[in-house]
Amino acid sequence: MVTPPVKTARKRIPAWLVFSLLTIVLWGVWGALTKVISADIDAYMNQVLFAIGVVPVMAIVLLSGRLSGGISRKRGIFYAFITGVLGGTGNIAFFMAFSEGGKASVVVPATSVSPLVTVIQGYFLLKESASGCQKAGLLLAMAAIYLLSL
Repeated sequence: MVTPPVKTARKRIPAWLVFSLLTIVLWGVWGALTKVISADIDAYMNQVLFAIGVVPVMAIVLLSGRLSGGISRKRGIFYAFITGVLGGTGNIAFFMAFSEGGKASVVVPATSVSPLVTVIQGYFLLKESASGCQKAGLLLAMAAIYLLSL
């Protein structure tokens, strides 16, 4: 008697991980291209063109039909607007770093440690806890910024 092969459950890669990896690739290419662009145009024009480049993505999102409400739509719109202002201003600072002679191999990784600010805000403002391992990671990230800047 032949026994059928045992089916083993395959672990699927979680969707959030796929999107995170895609983000890493897209932002990595974006960071390198930004350095190339900074030799030809200034940070402010770069931001204007960046915003124009977002328009096709916005059109796709609008046409997707996935825009829905939430608990508080007005509050969400307000925070989304503030996020856009902060992100756009951060982009200008990022572009300025290149205009001022920053190397892509230093500027991009250093600015990619921006979640440090989020983690610190989460701890102090949102009362989220951080494990000892996470705190050590924060210290290592700060050390990495210092080492990259040498």
